[in-house]
Amino acid sequence: MNRAAAFVVAGLLSLLSLWLQREHARGTFDTFERAFLSWLAANVAASKSLPPMTLVLYDDEASELAGTKRLGLLDAALFARAASRLGATAAGIEGIREDPSRMIEAAGAVPVFGGYEWRNPPGQGWTPLTGAPVATWEEAPGLAGRVGLFARGFVLPPEGSGGAREIRLAARNGERAVPSFLALAWAVARGCTWTEIAVNDGSLVAKKARLVLDARGSAKFLPVGAPAVISMNELLVAAEKFEREGGDSPFRTHVMVLAPATADVSRIAVEGSGEVTPAERWASAWEAMRTNKMFLSPAGWYPAVVIAAALVMVFGPARRSNRAATVATIFAFLVFALLSLGMFGSSRVLLPAVPTLLTILAASIFGRVVHRAGWSGS
Repeated sequence: MNRAAAFVVAGLLSLLSLWLQREHARGTFDTFERAFLSWLAANVAASKSLPPMTLVLYDDEASELAGTKRLGLLDAALFARAASRLGATAAGIEGIREDPSRMIEAAGAVPVFGGYEWRNPPGQGWTPLTGAPVATWEEAPGLAGRVGLFARGFVLPPEGSGGAREIRLAARNGERAVPSFLALAWAVARGCTWTEIAVNDGSLVAKKARLVLDARGSAKFLPVGAPAVISMNELLVAAEKFEREGGDSPFRTHVMVLAPATADVSRIAVEGSGEVTPAERWASAWEAMRTNKMFLSPAGWYPAVVIAAALVMVFGPARRSNRAATVATIFAFLVFALLSLGMFGSSRVLLPAVPTLLTILAASIFGRVVHRAGWSGS
């Protein structure tokens, strides 16, 4: 083949592949990637899906009735009692800094846990996890405490506004690993006690379930919906109605989380959903987590592998005949599907489908163009 033509084709393919990877990161292909992720999740061995989450927002009306501008011990106890009466699996609360003993008592047999803003750690310390943290995990401020009836994890909203979001699920505190609020919800929904949450080979383990994390202690997800959101008053009314009339509880087995949403809470504009509270952004990860669709990104070498495979296609089978190009393309797609299943099933790495497949398809077309133009030398 003409050397100059070969360099031009290689350059064009490389630019196309890198552009597709950039558009993938921006979220251009999210609709297709969600469908691909759903297919992977449905075809790999996975533990049973987690229960739904209901986010209870402590709104301005509840604040006025309580005569305060922030969540208090009475609010926490009322929430825990209502969650318990409605048959919730667990009750979490964000931001309560007082002694939670009253909340624990009101919850009865329902496990309770708390979340605290990353830069404002609880005075009693984060709940430590069994096992050693990864050295590259970020150091959590404050101290690690001890395991008790009330678990404490950090709250960090997901990063990113387009494409995959990233959310931190674990951190280190000296020589101890500490969980996020979301990791505590994941573990308790699996039926674990706080002493059963462990770190093993850089992953979080709760009984037989494993949550694979990257070098930062994070995982990624594609937004696939948000949990149900109700107000504190709506929860109390639902609990009173259920106790009075019986029937089926609409929140049975749910993980219920109480978070402030009063006027002093800064809301964030999120594309497609208007202004939301930090708690709503945080809870958006639950749907992906509960359906086993959390994932990691492939290493930085993956785009280079895709480009190399495309060049092999251009200067190999795609030059020979239409039939050879078609068969090679189909074979490449099948190999990609099998490789994606294997990597997602074993390490939760999600290979980008659209950039990979379009690059291979473009390589096949380029190869035929090269041949028809007479640049292939045969």
